[in-house]
Amino acid sequence: MKTNFVPSSPGPQKYLVTIVAAAVVVTAAALATASQVRYVKPSAEVVVRTGQGTNFKIIAMVKDGSSLSLLEEQGNYSRVRLQNGNEGWILSRFLSPTPPLTEMVTSLRKENDEIKEREAETKQQLEETDQALEQARVELQTIALEKDRIHDEYQTLLQDTSDVIELKELQQRTEKKNEELTARIATIEEENRELQKDKKLHWFLAGAGVFLVGILFGKLPGSSRRKKSSLLQ
Repeated sequence: MKTNFVPSSPGPQKYLVTIVAAAVVVTAAALATASQVRYVKPSAEVVVRTGQGTNFKIIAMVKDGSSLSLLEEQGNYSRVRLQNGNEGWILSRFLSPTPPLTEMVTSLRKENDEIKEREAETKQQLEETDQALEQARVELQTIALEKDRIHDEYQTLLQDTSDVIELKELQQRTEKKNEELTARIATIEEENRELQKDKKLHWFLAGAGVFLVGILFGKLPGSSRRKKSSLLQ
């Protein structure tokens, strides 16, 4: 039976490299499109005021790495919305569109954990697929063997059927010949009986003929003697 070749699946390392590269690309694209998000640069705590200038009231102190929503920019200041929903002004030089390194590391670690989880799931799926494929191959081989067995039985049945037909024809010819021989024997027996009758009749007639001849010969000498005697007198 012909066995199809199944190429070996790439190793988990190749999947990991591919997924990491895709994650980096997706992260970069997300950063490029999220232009309205700003992060506080590494520094001391930065104040957020109600207006542009140090004379305005401080409404919050934000730490480096904090995520703020950029609403507008005017000069050296940017109006932002805090995570609690409050809005205020902050010096633009303290803001950056790039997430802090610690957040990127955390994000990458999280993505790495997700990648490992997906890798484990993929590996399990590959193992299950390999098992299913091997089982399918075994079943296919079993079906092929069963097909061969059925084919052999079919051929044997055809041969047996042919033999049965030949035997039936031979039986019919034998029965016909037997009938012919029986009829011929009956004819011969009838002819034999007729011959036996003819033979008995022949012997009967032959015996009767001898008897009559004897009688005739027995009578003839006596008559001659009487005739001679009468002539002598």
